[in-house]
Amino acid sequence: MCKKLLLVAVLGVAAFAALRGTKFFGYAKQEIESARTWVEDQVPVEKEIARLRREVTSLEKDRAKVADLLAKEIVDVRYLREDVESLRAVVKREDDELRERGAQLKSEVKAPNAKVKYGRSFVTAAEAKEMLKADVARHVVKTTSLHNQEKALAMREQNKETLEKQLDTLKRQKDDLTTQIDAFEANFRALQLEQMQSKYQTDSTRLAEIKDSLRNLQKKLDVERVKLNLTPRVQEEAPAGSASAESVDEILAPLDGKKGEKVSKTN
Repeated sequence: MCKKLLLVAVLGVAAFAALRGTKFFGYAKQEIESARTWVEDQVPVEKEIARLRREVTSLEKDRAKVADLLAKEIVDVRYLREDVESLRAVVKREDDELRERGAQLKSEVKAPNAKVKYGRSFVTAAEAKEMLKADVARHVVKTTSLHNQEKALAMREQNKETLEKQLDTLKRQKDDLTTQIDAFEANFRALQLEQMQSKYQTDSTRLAEIKDSLRNLQKKLDVERVKLNLTPRVQEEAPAGSASAESVDEILAPLDGKKGEKVSKTN
């Protein structure tokens, strides 16, 4: 089975290599590109907006990394600058002292074995010269170290400035992209509203159905309201036929104060 799969893979690679550079390869490439474009067109705009917002949010990770590097660089530069300033002060002080001792030796030396003061000690002039030579050598090494540290400080400060620019660029790009996406989404929502309004304006059949439904509902409501208003009046009306069973005199009797008295029928 593995040999068969390997053979198929080899044949596929060979076919790809054979077709590469031919018009069939160009057609296949074009079809693949068309398929990719079609797939991208099927993605809803809302999902694409959400994806873009996630991509922009992921830029925050890059910004955080640069911010961490910048924070470390700021602290390192501060400490290195303090070291350089301290070493510069030492080199300056030693340089002045060595020059002063050299000047004293030139003015005091008369014989090699003559005693001279070098620092806090009294030594021969020859010993003083050897001590001065050794101190100058150490001073040169220290001066070289100072120059190297100054160069390193300059490079670190330049690196710090580069990181600051990168951080500003990332922040600006993130803000710009967020603004562009917000503007696009606002335009998209406005377009959706216009499409909705246009659809309702042109779809007269659907609007008519909605209006008829509302009218029928209102009609049912009006019927129920009328029924409610009629209910008390129906209950208060006298039973049908009760008035016709009385005579005219009986009906007029209350006018003469004879209410409740039975009036004999003369007609």
